[in-house]
Amino acid sequence: MKLARSLAVVALALCAANAASAQDVVVNGGFESGTTGWTVWDAPPNGFWEGPWLRDGTCDIWPPGSGCTYNGSGSYFHEKGSNLSNAHGGIYQVVAVLPNRLYRISGQWSGGVTGNAVGNATWWEFVAYDGSVDATVIDAAPRPQDQLVDKIEIGNLAQNGVHQFQWTPFERVIRTGPTTTQITLALKHGSFYTLDSAVYLDEVSMTALPSHRPIPALDARWLGLLGLLTLGFAWRHVRRA
Repeated sequence: MKLARSLAVVALALCAANAASAQDVVVNGGFESGTTGWTVWDAPPNGFWEGPWLRDGTCDIWPPGSGCTYNGSGSYFHEKGSNLSNAHGGIYQVVAVLPNRLYRISGQWSGGVTGNAVGNATWWEFVAYDGSVDATVIDAAPRPQDQLVDKIEIGNLAQNGVHQFQWTPFERVIRTGPTTTQITLALKHGSFYTLDSAVYLDEVSMTALPSHRPIPALDARWLGLLGLLTLGFAWRHVRRA
């Protein structure tokens, strides 16, 4: 009986370790609490980018066919109206991670745009930046140490042409660097020489992959103890037989 209880304790400890490693590090990834935990950003006006996105909560420009939320009651979205020719912005969050580990980043997004002048372009990006960064870094192209999770891009639409994608999943497994303790998850949406444009984001998640994580010394000791207890149980069973 004591042996059975010991085995149960070891099994529960191992399960708890695996559960902890699979914990979602993103705060408010479903946007059920508005933008709590996230930072909204706009590229500063510089003669080309002309101003901020519209965030009036109306969800009236190219909403997804299933509604403005993928799941639950919240989502993040911003829109560019026809009175604003060029805009670039999005949302980001800095999360704590462990070095040299595999993490799965996933989420759902949707977006749309209408064409206008020749040479128009619109893009939607989700990027994992190495370390804690702000909008000045996010607004530029990803650096060599950063990792692109997904990107959708459309350019040169016909005048008043339309491009729209419904709720679409994005996912990528990344490995953190040997000294990385923070990752900045960032949505980037840019549009120029267009009429209306919008992006919608929901269900953002980032979790460690337990099957690929390095085994700490404590876990190794637990596994060794489990092996010894198993051998002892088998030996007692043979002697009784």
